[in-house]
Amino acid sequence: MGGKWVANKLLNELKSSERISVLLPTHFLKKIVVYAYIVSSNIIEERKDLRKEGEIYFEVKYSKKVKIPECPYKCKGCKDKREYIVRNGKAKERIIKAGKVGTQRIYLIHRPQRYMCKKTGKTFRDEKISYRWQRITRAETENIVKGLRKMSISATAKEFGVSVRTVSNLLDSIEVKVDWTKFQDMEDIKLGIDEHSFRGFKMVTTIVELNTSNTIAILKSDKKEELKGFLNKIPYEIKQKITEVAIDMRASFKNAVKEELPGVKVVADHFHVVKDAQKKLRESIKIEEEVTNNNKKIPVKLFFLNGKKLLKEKKKVKKLYKTLKEHPYLKEYYRYLLMLKWMYKAETYEEGKRRLHILIEKMEESEDPQVWRWAKTYIRWEKEILQYFVNRTTTAKVEGRHTHIKLIKRISFGFKEVLRYTKKVLLGVMPERFIKLPNFITEGTTYCKQLSFLS
Repeated sequence: MGGKWVANKLLNELKSSERISVLLPTHFLKKIVVYAYIVSSNIIEERKDLRKEGEIYFEVKYSKKVKIPECPYKCKGCKDKREYIVRNGKAKERIIKAGKVGTQRIYLIHRPQRYMCKKTGKTFRDEKISYRWQRITRAETENIVKGLRKMSISATAKEFGVSVRTVSNLLDSIEVKVDWTKFQDMEDIKLGIDEHSFRGFKMVTTIVELNTSNTIAILKSDKKEELKGFLNKIPYEIKQKITEVAIDMRASFKNAVKEELPGVKVVADHFHVVKDAQKKLRESIKIEEEVTNNNKKIPVKLFFLNGKKLLKEKKKVKKLYKTLKEHPYLKEYYRYLLMLKWMYKAETYEEGKRRLHILIEKMEESEDPQVWRWAKTYIRWEKEILQYFVNRTTTAKVEGRHTHIKLIKRISFGFKEVLRYTKKVLLGVMPERFIKLPNFITEGTTYCKQLSFLS
């Protein structure tokens, strides 16, 4: 208990004090390392001949009190996993990084114990301290993964004193998957699906659970088949709990959801519906500038002022009326945009349906073929648009995740590989309790916790 008390006291002082740069006495560091290995009953000795400025080396000597581990090979007919296992010498000496305390970086020198099965002749080694072929401890590996949640790859490498390639290879080796067991207790699950830019015009798909605001997945493309593949892998019990899926006005997303999740209500996000109408108004303004205005710019911002701003700024209102009189072609598009916003102000489903039908009827009376195609879009998406009035479900939380993702992209100075990008972003936006890491990280978790405080 003495080593445990000293280690905890020293670490608490380091966390609360600003004097992190003070050189720590060697015996304090040794007690911390010894406490880390108390459970495994190993002997720790400092190697003073290798000591450098800012670096301390400890040699780990395996004690005979350590129990023989279970055989990793599952041979047929072998009931007891330790019956035929014997010690078989030691491997070559390895120097691995064990973390950092203050300004002192700690290194461990050890020779992994080798074991052999007398029955089959198969051999294996003790990999408790570090993973095979790695020069960092298991705890440090977990800490690097945690560091990647907040820092870029290069910043993480600099923080933990490893190369950029080491961190990149570690990121490539892990596979971040959502743990669906965390959603088993939920009665109602709503998904939000939207795409964002990975690099230039290359898009990836973001999927968020709207009730808990948890990011579930980031798919490597925005194609229909990619989304169908993800939805198909959702466990059957979870599929039965999905009630609504909010999307933008993409036919590929709608068809993928209807094919893989039959019976689930699809909601067209009202923000994207209004944005699509604004896009059509902007296009009509560009055409009007080229045809009738001799390429003179029309004040576009006037058409997108909210009602409150229009009431306060009377000069802009007069300027807007003047622009509409000069360009009657724009007056029609502007009226449809206002009617669409008026439709979304309805308080009930029936009222919203009535207002949408009025808008479609007005569009069908137009003489502009572009407006006819616009009306057909609302006819095709009528059910999805009106589904908004049932529970007011939107993809606003997905857009909030996109803001966080943009911050991660800035911190990381962009990405070239889409798979590395999706893993890095998921580590940053997905809650830690929902991340299911592979055995490469999670095996030997108990032992890792003993070393986790070293860094």
